[in-house]
Amino acid sequence: MLNARIILSTDLKYYFSSDQGSFSLNVRRMRYAFLCFFMFMFDGLLGSLLLRARGCVLKKRHMFAGIAASSMLVIGSAMPALADTGNGSLNELASLNPGTSVTELRDSLGKFAQDEGISLDEAVNRALSESKASVREAKSVASLANRSVASARSSSGGSGTVTLGPAKRKGDIFVSPASTFFVRHGHTGIYYSTATIVEAPGAGKKSRSIAAKEVKVGKGAVKQYVRTTSTNRGKAANYAFNKLRGKGYNFNFAVNKSTTGSTMNCSQLVWAAYKAATGIDLDGNGGPGVYPYNIKDSSKTVTYKTL
Repeated sequence: MLNARIILSTDLKYYFSSDQGSFSLNVRRMRYAFLCFFMFMFDGLLGSLLLRARGCVLKKRHMFAGIAASSMLVIGSAMPALADTGNGSLNELASLNPGTSVTELRDSLGKFAQDEGISLDEAVNRALSESKASVREAKSVASLANRSVASARSSSGGSGTVTLGPAKRKGDIFVSPASTFFVRHGHTGIYYSTATIVEAPGAGKKSRSIAAKEVKVGKGAVKQYVRTTSTNRGKAANYAFNKLRGKGYNFNFAVNKSTTGSTMNCSQLVWAAYKAATGIDLDGNGGPGVYPYNIKDSSKTVTYKTL
Protein backbone atom coordinates (compact mmCIF):
# COMPACT_ATOMS: atom_id res chain seq x y z
CA MET A 1 0.00 0.00 0.00
CA LEU A 2 1.28 3.43 -0.96
CA ASN A 3 2.03 5.29 2.23
CA ALA A 4 2.14 9.08 2.22
CA ARG A 5 4.95 9.81 4.62
CA ILE A 6 5.58 13.53 4.44
CA ILE A 7 3.22 15.85 6.26
CA LEU A 8 5.34 18.31 8.20
CA SER A 9 2.80 20.98 9.15
CA THR A 10 -0.43 22.64 8.11
CA ASP A 11 1.70 24.67 5.74
CA LEU A 12 2.29 21.57 3.56
CA LYS A 13 -0.46 19.31 2.23
CA TYR A 14 -1.06 17.04 -0.77
CA TYR A 15 -3.84 15.02 -2.36
CA PHE A 16 -3.49 11.63 -4.05
CA SER A 17 -6.19 10.19 -6.38
CA SER A 18 -6.01 6.40 -6.86
CA ASP A 19 -8.42 6.13 -9.79
CA GLN A 20 -6.59 8.73 -11.83
CA GLY A 21 -3.14 7.59 -10.74
CA SER A 22 -1.95 11.12 -10.27
CA PHE A 23 -1.19 13.48 -7.47
CA SER A 24 -1.05 17.18 -6.91
CA LEU A 25 1.17 18.91 -4.41
CA ASN A 26 0.05 22.22 -2.95
CA VAL A 27 2.71 24.00 -0.99
CA ARG A 28 1.59 27.26 0.64
CA ARG A 29 4.99 27.94 2.11
CA MET A 30 8.22 26.32 0.99
CA ARG A 31 9.40 25.11 4.36
CA TYR A 32 11.43 21.98 3.88
CA ALA A 33 10.35 21.96 0.20
CA PHE A 34 13.37 20.14 -1.16
CA LEU A 35 13.19 17.39 1.45
CA CYS A 36 9.45 16.99 0.98
CA PHE A 37 9.74 16.78 -2.81
CA PHE A 38 12.49 14.19 -2.66
CA MET A 39 10.70 11.99 -0.16
CA PHE A 40 7.37 12.29 -1.93
CA MET A 41 8.84 11.31 -5.29
CA PHE A 42 10.57 8.36 -3.70
CA ASP A 43 7.34 7.31 -2.01
CA GLY A 44 5.38 7.69 -5.26
CA LEU A 45 7.84 5.53 -7.19
CA LEU A 46 7.81 2.86 -4.53
CA GLY A 47 4.02 2.89 -4.39
CA SER A 48 3.71 2.64 -8.17
CA LEU A 49 5.97 -0.41 -8.26
CA LEU A 50 4.00 -2.07 -5.51
CA LEU A 51 0.69 -1.38 -7.24
CA ARG A 52 1.89 -2.85 -10.51
CA ALA A 53 3.37 -5.89 -8.83
CA ARG A 54 0.22 -6.69 -6.95
CA GLY A 55 -2.17 -5.64 -9.73
CA CYS A 56 -4.39 -3.93 -7.24
CA VAL A 57 -5.91 -0.53 -6.82
CA LEU A 58 -5.34 1.58 -3.76
CA LYS A 59 -8.60 2.18 -1.98
CA LYS A 60 -9.40 5.54 -0.49
CA ARG A 61 -9.86 4.18 2.98
CA HIS A 62 -6.39 2.67 2.87
CA MET A 63 -5.01 5.93 1.54
CA PHE A 64 -6.49 8.06 4.32
CA ALA A 65 -5.48 5.53 6.95
CA GLY A 66 -1.92 5.68 5.69
CA ILE A 67 -1.93 9.46 5.63
CA ALA A 68 -3.34 9.68 9.14
CA ALA A 69 -0.82 7.22 10.55
CA SER A 70 2.08 8.88 8.78
CA SER A 71 0.90 12.32 9.87
CA MET A 72 0.90 11.32 13.52
CA LEU A 73 4.34 9.78 13.22
CA VAL A 74 6.01 12.55 11.25
CA ILE A 75 4.34 15.47 13.02
CA GLY A 76 5.28 13.94 16.36
CA SER A 77 8.91 13.57 15.37
CA ALA A 78 9.05 17.02 13.79
CA MET A 79 7.33 18.82 16.65
CA PRO A 80 10.51 19.78 18.60
CA ALA A 81 11.91 21.57 15.56
CA LEU A 82 8.64 23.30 14.74
CA ALA A 83 8.05 24.27 18.35
CA ASP A 84 11.49 25.75 18.75
CA THR A 85 11.01 29.34 19.81
CA GLY A 86 14.71 29.97 20.29
CA ASN A 87 15.55 31.11 16.77
CA GLY A 88 14.15 34.60 17.23
CA SER A 89 15.95 34.98 20.53
CA LEU A 90 19.17 33.64 19.03
CA ASN A 91 18.94 36.12 16.17
CA GLU A 92 18.42 38.96 18.65
CA LEU A 93 21.34 37.73 20.74
CA ALA A 94 23.53 37.61 17.63
CA SER A 95 22.58 41.21 16.85
CA LEU A 96 23.82 42.18 20.32
CA ASN A 97 27.09 40.33 19.73
CA PRO A 98 28.17 41.57 16.28
CA GLY A 99 30.49 39.20 14.48
CA THR A 100 29.05 36.12 16.22
CA SER A 101 26.91 33.74 14.16
CA VAL A 102 23.65 32.16 15.29
CA THR A 103 25.24 28.75 14.79
CA GLU A 104 28.14 29.62 17.07
CA LEU A 105 25.78 30.93 19.73
CA ARG A 106 23.57 27.84 19.50
CA ASP A 107 26.56 25.53 19.85
CA SER A 108 28.15 27.38 22.76
CA LEU A 109 24.84 27.81 24.58
CA GLY A 110 24.07 24.14 23.99
CA LYS A 111 27.23 23.20 25.86
CA PHE A 112 26.43 25.73 28.59
CA ALA A 113 22.93 24.28 28.94
CA GLN A 114 24.33 20.77 29.22
CA ASP A 115 26.85 21.81 31.86
CA GLU A 116 24.17 23.64 33.86
CA GLY A 117 21.51 20.96 33.45
CA ILE A 118 19.02 23.34 31.83
CA SER A 119 17.22 23.48 28.49
CA LEU A 120 18.65 25.25 25.47
CA ASP A 121 15.73 27.69 25.49
CA GLU A 122 16.48 28.62 29.09
CA ALA A 123 20.16 29.10 28.28
CA VAL A 124 19.29 31.33 25.31
CA ASN A 125 16.91 33.42 27.40
CA ARG A 126 19.48 33.86 30.16
CA ALA A 127 22.14 34.90 27.67
CA LEU A 128 19.79 37.33 25.93
CA SER A 129 18.66 38.88 29.21
CA GLU A 130 22.27 39.33 30.28
CA SER A 131 23.29 40.87 26.97
CA LYS A 132 20.40 43.33 27.06
CA ALA A 133 21.28 44.32 30.61
CA SER A 134 24.88 44.94 29.56
CA VAL A 135 23.80 47.22 26.73
CA ARG A 136 21.41 49.12 29.01
CA GLU A 137 24.08 49.81 31.60
CA ALA A 138 26.70 50.77 29.04
CA LYS A 139 24.22 53.17 27.41
CA SER A 140 23.34 54.64 30.77
CA VAL A 141 26.98 55.32 31.60
CA ALA A 142 27.56 56.89 28.20
CA SER A 143 24.47 59.05 28.63
CA LEU A 144 25.58 60.26 32.06
CA ALA A 145 28.94 61.07 30.52
CA ASN A 146 27.20 63.36 28.01
CA ARG A 147 27.40 60.76 25.27
CA SER A 148 31.16 60.99 24.98
CA VAL A 149 32.77 60.04 21.69
CA ALA A 150 34.28 57.16 23.61
CA SER A 151 31.81 54.87 21.90
CA ALA A 152 33.51 54.19 18.62
CA ARG A 153 33.30 51.36 16.15
CA SER A 154 35.22 48.83 18.19
CA SER A 155 35.85 48.03 21.81
CA SER A 156 39.38 49.38 21.50
CA GLY A 157 40.65 51.25 24.50
CA GLY A 158 42.18 53.81 22.17
CA SER A 159 38.94 55.25 20.86
CA GLY A 160 38.01 57.64 23.66
CA THR A 161 38.86 61.19 24.63
CA VAL A 162 40.32 60.81 28.13
CA THR A 163 43.83 59.54 28.86
CA LEU A 164 43.66 56.40 30.98
CA GLY A 165 46.89 56.95 32.90
CA PRO A 166 48.43 54.94 35.73
CA ALA A 167 46.82 52.76 38.37
CA LYS A 168 47.47 52.65 42.09
CA ARG A 169 48.60 49.04 42.10
CA LYS A 170 49.47 46.08 39.91
CA GLY A 171 46.43 43.95 39.05
CA ASP A 172 43.98 46.85 39.05
CA ILE A 173 41.44 47.05 36.26
CA PHE A 174 39.60 49.72 34.32
CA VAL A 175 36.15 49.75 32.70
CA SER A 176 35.24 52.32 30.06
CA PRO A 177 32.23 53.22 27.90
CA ALA A 178 32.82 51.81 24.41
CA SER A 179 31.06 49.81 21.74
CA THR A 180 31.65 46.95 19.33
CA PHE A 181 30.30 47.78 15.88
CA PHE A 182 27.91 50.32 17.41
CA VAL A 183 26.62 47.93 20.09
CA ARG A 184 27.57 49.27 23.51
CA HIS A 185 29.04 46.79 25.97
CA GLY A 186 32.02 48.79 27.25
CA HIS A 187 35.72 47.99 27.40
CA THR A 188 38.01 46.72 30.14
CA GLY A 189 41.63 45.81 30.74
CA ILE A 190 44.02 44.83 33.52
CA TYR A 191 47.12 46.66 34.76
CA TYR A 192 50.24 44.52 34.41
CA SER A 193 52.08 47.26 36.25
CA THR A 194 50.90 50.62 37.46
CA ALA A 195 51.92 52.07 34.09
CA THR A 196 51.13 49.22 31.65
CA ILE A 197 47.86 47.50 30.80
CA VAL A 198 46.99 44.25 29.04
CA GLU A 199 43.85 44.36 26.90
CA ALA A 200 42.01 42.83 23.95
CA PRO A 201 41.57 46.03 21.94
CA GLY A 202 39.01 44.92 19.37
CA ALA A 203 38.22 43.45 15.97
CA GLY A 204 41.20 42.74 13.75
CA LYS A 205 43.68 43.23 16.60
CA LYS A 206 45.45 40.84 18.93
CA SER A 207 45.51 41.17 22.69
CA ARG A 208 48.45 43.26 23.77
CA SER A 209 50.26 45.20 26.45
CA ILE A 210 50.47 48.97 26.08
CA ALA A 211 51.46 51.96 28.17
CA ALA A 212 48.44 53.32 30.04
CA LYS A 213 49.43 56.87 29.13
CA GLU A 214 48.89 56.01 25.45
CA VAL A 215 45.35 54.68 25.94
CA LYS A 216 42.29 56.87 25.46
CA VAL A 217 39.08 55.88 27.22
CA GLY A 218 35.60 57.33 27.45
CA LYS A 219 34.44 59.90 29.91
CA GLY A 220 32.96 58.04 32.85
CA ALA A 221 35.59 55.27 32.79
CA VAL A 222 36.51 53.87 36.19
CA LYS A 223 39.61 52.40 37.78
CA GLN A 224 39.10 49.58 40.27
CA TYR A 225 41.00 47.25 42.52
CA VAL A 226 40.05 43.65 43.26
CA ARG A 227 39.22 42.63 46.83
CA THR A 228 42.07 40.18 47.37
CA THR A 229 45.70 40.11 48.42
CA SER A 230 48.43 41.94 46.56
CA THR A 231 49.92 38.51 45.83
CA ASN A 232 46.77 37.42 44.02
CA ARG A 233 46.55 40.68 42.13
CA GLY A 234 50.14 40.21 41.03
CA LYS A 235 49.45 36.64 39.91
CA ALA A 236 46.51 37.75 37.77
CA ALA A 237 48.51 40.57 36.20
CA ASN A 238 51.42 38.26 35.42
CA TYR A 239 49.09 35.65 33.94
CA ALA A 240 47.53 38.23 31.64
CA PHE A 241 50.94 39.45 30.49
CA ASN A 242 52.53 36.01 30.06
CA LYS A 243 49.60 33.90 28.87
CA LEU A 244 46.90 36.10 27.34
CA ARG A 245 48.71 38.40 24.94
CA GLY A 246 48.84 37.75 21.20
CA LYS A 247 45.37 36.21 20.94
CA GLY A 248 42.88 37.06 18.20
CA TYR A 249 39.65 38.84 19.02
CA ASN A 250 36.60 36.90 20.22
CA PHE A 251 33.31 38.53 19.18
CA ASN A 252 31.25 36.25 21.40
CA PHE A 253 30.58 38.00 24.71
CA ALA A 254 27.43 35.95 25.35
CA VAL A 255 29.33 32.74 26.14
CA ASN A 256 32.93 33.74 26.73
CA LYS A 257 33.92 32.32 30.12
CA SER A 258 36.88 30.27 28.97
CA THR A 259 40.42 30.71 30.27
CA THR A 260 42.02 28.73 27.45
CA GLY A 261 40.42 30.10 24.30
CA SER A 262 42.55 30.85 21.26
CA THR A 263 40.68 34.15 21.02
CA MET A 264 39.81 36.66 23.73
CA ASN A 265 37.59 39.69 24.12
CA CYS A 266 38.29 42.40 26.65
CA SER A 267 36.16 41.21 29.57
CA GLN A 268 37.06 37.59 28.92
CA LEU A 269 40.74 38.46 29.23
CA VAL A 270 40.35 40.24 32.57
CA TRP A 271 38.05 37.52 33.89
CA ALA A 272 40.39 34.74 32.70
CA ALA A 273 43.45 36.37 34.26
CA TYR A 274 41.93 36.32 37.73
CA LYS A 275 40.08 33.02 37.31
CA ALA A 276 43.04 31.05 35.97
CA ALA A 277 45.69 32.56 38.24
CA THR A 278 43.77 32.84 41.51
CA GLY A 279 40.38 31.13 41.16
CA ILE A 280 38.60 34.46 41.69
CA ASP A 281 35.48 34.86 39.55
CA LEU A 282 34.92 38.51 38.64
CA ASP A 283 31.63 37.88 36.84
CA GLY A 284 29.12 39.93 38.77
CA ASN A 285 25.97 37.98 37.87
CA GLY A 286 27.02 34.41 37.09
CA GLY A 287 25.51 34.32 33.59
CA PRO A 288 26.88 32.40 30.61
CA GLY A 289 28.97 35.40 29.57
CA VAL A 290 31.02 38.05 31.31
CA TYR A 291 30.71 41.64 30.06
CA PRO A 292 32.81 44.66 31.08
CA TYR A 293 30.11 46.07 33.34
CA ASN A 294 29.60 42.66 34.97
CA ILE A 295 33.16 43.07 36.20
CA LYS A 296 32.58 46.66 37.28
CA ASP A 297 29.48 45.61 39.24
CA SER A 298 31.11 42.58 40.85
CA SER A 299 31.15 42.44 44.64
CA LYS A 300 34.85 41.67 44.32
CA THR A 301 35.78 44.97 42.64
CA VAL A 302 35.96 48.44 44.18
CA THR A 303 36.00 51.71 42.23
CA TYR A 304 38.56 54.23 43.44
CA LYS A 305 38.62 56.69 40.53
CA THR A 306 36.20 57.91 37.87
CA LEU A 307 37.63 59.69 34.83
